[in-house]
Amino acid sequence: MTDISISSYSFQRLIKSGEIRLEDTPKLARECGADCIEIATGGTLGPVLDEALAGRLADAADAADVAIVGFAIYANLITPDNQLDDAAIEAVMNQLAAASSIGVDRVRHDAAWRGPSDDHSDEAWDAALWPLTKACRSIATRGASLGVRTSIENHGLFLAPAWRVEQLMNSVQHPNFGVTLDLGNLLWAPQDLVASTRSLAPFAVTVHVKDFKKGSDDPAAWPTYPGGPRALPVALGAGDLPLVAQIDACLEADTNPLWVAEFEGPHGDVRAEVKRSFEWLRKQLG
Repeated sequence: MTDISISSYSFQRLIKSGEIRLEDTPKLARECGADCIEIATGGTLGPVLDEALAGRLADAADAADVAIVGFAIYANLITPDNQLDDAAIEAVMNQLAAASSIGVDRVRHDAAWRGPSDDHSDEAWDAALWPLTKACRSIATRGASLGVRTSIENHGLFLAPAWRVEQLMNSVQHPNFGVTLDLGNLLWAPQDLVASTRSLAPFAVTVHVKDFKKGSDDPAAWPTYPGGPRALPVALGAGDLPLVAQIDACLEADTNPLWVAEFEGPHGDVRAEVKRSFEWLRKQLG
C-alpha cells in the first residue's frame, strides 16, 4: 500500500496568520482526505520539536484519527567556516528522541544553509562535504539506535543540485540515511528536473511533491537560482513542472517511499488547494 501524506507546511499560511496552531494540522489533513501527516517545524516554521510538543501533536493526531508518519525539522549542521556545529547536531539528536517518544520512525533534517549572498560555488561545496558527512553520519547512527530513519533534503540553494545530494549520500554511506526528495526544489539549480529526479530516486525514503508556475511575473513568485526563472507556488497539477514524469522516475526506482503532498501557494483558499493537491497526487499514484 502506498502511503500518501500531507505536510503540515501546506497549512503554514494559516499558522502564520494565527488562524490555526501547528497542533490543528492533523485535523485539517483529515478534512482534506488524508489519514497521515508529516509535521514540519523548527526555524521559521514553528518551535523546536521536544517531547512536550511531540506529545501534544500525538494527542491531536489521535483525536483526528491521523497518523504522524514523519517530522521535517530545521538544522544547519556546520558553521560558515565549515566546522561542525556540535550544538546544532545535538539539537537534531534531541529531536530524534522526541520523535521516537511518540513512535515516529522518520525524521528529515536540513544539512546546511547558505544565504543568497554566500558562496555556493563548487569549491565551497567541496570544503563543506567532509564535515557534513561526519555530521549526517553521527545523526544517522543516533537515529538507528532510536529506530528513526534519518534523511536530508535537496533544500535551499547550497543543496539544490542533485549531484551534491548524491555525493553526500555516497560519502555518508550509512544504511539508516536517505534522501527526502523534493521534486519542486530541484528547480533551484540549473538542472534537468526529470534526470535529477532519476539520479536521487534510488536514495529516496520520502518524496515531497509540489508544483510551480515557472517564469511567473506574479509579485508573489519566488526567485530561484541566480539567472533562473521566478517560480510561483501553486496546487499540484496547476503548474508546469514535469511532475508526472518525475513521479514515474521515483516509482521506477522501487524504493516504496512515503509520498507527501505540499502546497505553499500564496493565493487561493488554503484548505481547498491542499485538498486539491492531495487528490491530484492520490490519482497519480493510483
